[in-house]
Amino acid sequence: MLQELGRLLDQNILTFDAANEIAEDMSLDLSSQRNSGEISNDAFLEAGVIQGGISVLANMVATGVDHSEIMVHFNQIRDRAAVICTNYPELTVVLG
Repeated sequence: MLQELGRLLDQNILTFDAANEIAEDMSLDLSSQRNSGEISNDAFLEAGVIQGGISVLANMVATGVDHSEIMVHFNQIRDRAAVICTNYPELTVVLG
């Protein structure tokens, strides 16, 4: 999901709706995986930080924040996701 978000940002075509959809899809995937026991509650909570960061990013797009600032925020999300995936490799599919 972060790859898709990054692609849209690189092309400077990310919209509020697209970012919100990615955040919502991530939330649904995480909930489904937690409920099925594929991921632990700790992994779910850690990944929620990424989902929340994407929601913040969506709001940044909606309020017209400069693209360079949005990219800084996205890079922070991506870096945090990499650390989380190191600690919880099972999240790579959802966060990747």
